[in-house]
Amino acid sequence: MEDYRNRPRKNTPHLVRVLNDDTGKTMGRVVDITADGMMLVTKELIEPGKIYNFRIVLPIMVHHRSDINIQAKAVYSNPDENSEFSRCGFKFIELPGEDGFILEDVMHKFTLVG
Repeated sequence: MEDYRNRPRKNTPHLVRVLNDDTGKTMGRVVDITADGMMLVTKELIEPGKIYNFRIVLPIMVHHRSDINIQAKAVYSNPDENSEFSRCGFKFIELPGEDGFILEDVMHKFTLVG
């Protein structure tokens, strides 16, 4: 599979949960992330090409916020080593200004910027 990333992703050692903002259901946890996209480990069925509205629960409070809202397009979904899970890549489509700033701030605080 070809890699179309513009920036190197950094693995996060922190538990960063991602919720489906439309249903409130937990979708999975972030494995790695950039300002352009992320990879999740999930038990949910993810359809490549589908657009999702996510809420990312931040590992720390930033600017009086504990989460951010992101619209992302599923790029791929592959089986994980643990057969109960899949590893799914997402490209961020809509990252509102303040939420984008907060994500960048969290990434810098945890040295997740490549």
